[in-house]
Amino acid sequence: MFTTRLSISIAAAALAGVLSFQNARAAETAAGDAQGTQFLAADYLSSLKRDQKAIDALPDDIKSKKILTIGGETTLAPYLFRQDGKITGIEADFMQALEKILDVKINVINTSFSSMIIGLLSKRVDVAMSDFSDTLEREKQVDFVDYTKTGQMLVVAKGNPLKIHSVADLCGHVAAGPTGSLSVQLAEQQSEKCVADGKAKVDVKKYPSGADTYLALQAGRVDTSGIDYAIAAHQVAASNGKLELAGELFAKGYHGAALPKDNTQLRDALLKAFQSMYDQGAVAKILTKWGVPQMAMDAPEINATAAHQ
Repeated sequence: MFTTRLSISIAAAALAGVLSFQNARAAETAAGDAQGTQFLAADYLSSLKRDQKAIDALPDDIKSKKILTIGGETTLAPYLFRQDGKITGIEADFMQALEKILDVKINVINTSFSSMIIGLLSKRVDVAMSDFSDTLEREKQVDFVDYTKTGQMLVVAKGNPLKIHSVADLCGHVAAGPTGSLSVQLAEQQSEKCVADGKAKVDVKKYPSGADTYLALQAGRVDTSGIDYAIAAHQVAASNGKLELAGELFAKGYHGAALPKDNTQLRDALLKAFQSMYDQGAVAKILTKWGVPQMAMDAPEINATAAHQ
């Protein structure tokens, strides 16, 4: 598995992350009341039943207020995005399944990738969840309850004029991704390899969100982006013929719900909840609906990246 490296100082990251998080939270006041976030209803999950063992495992404060606050990037179709004034996507349907199984309401706070761990450690959110990749570097700070498999694909201009077929081809090109994302981390790692091999570095561009990244790609301001393959397929389909997928799946790993390491009670409750989701067939339904059934795991796991080293 790839090991991420920090590209800015911890102090600078903390300051930027807190400011970003505060701005995001202020923008989400409509979603932060006691009624929970308004999701685009996933009626196909209506048969899901509460899981009392998972509910009993919840921390007392969450059981009493029946609110679970989740930080997530809400511009990442098909994972978590807005449609008709409501939140929808793969992760939104997972969240609605959690609401049913745990008998809680979920508040989604729009949170950039670079602010997710800071939001967790500062207790501003209970969980970080939305196309959030479990990496060894992140596992040093937080725990993951992993519930789907994932991998990255390169997206390039239609016809692939620069002949970019793998991360090894990134040397001397412009690659982009959202700040704090796995996309950026992998591009920075490849740039170090390029320089070590005597080749031109990768010019890594960082954007505030996934949406900004894809606009830059379509406009030709960057050459490629390594993107989670569900997002990549969605963006190519929505590009009106401007983009295409290149190469094979790489950086295979897991998506999970991240939470502070000192909150083992919530971690274990979420593990039970996701297991119930698998047992009740909800995971298969969600992934099939969104066209990515191959993302299913055999069962949810805690910190699966380290476990499968």
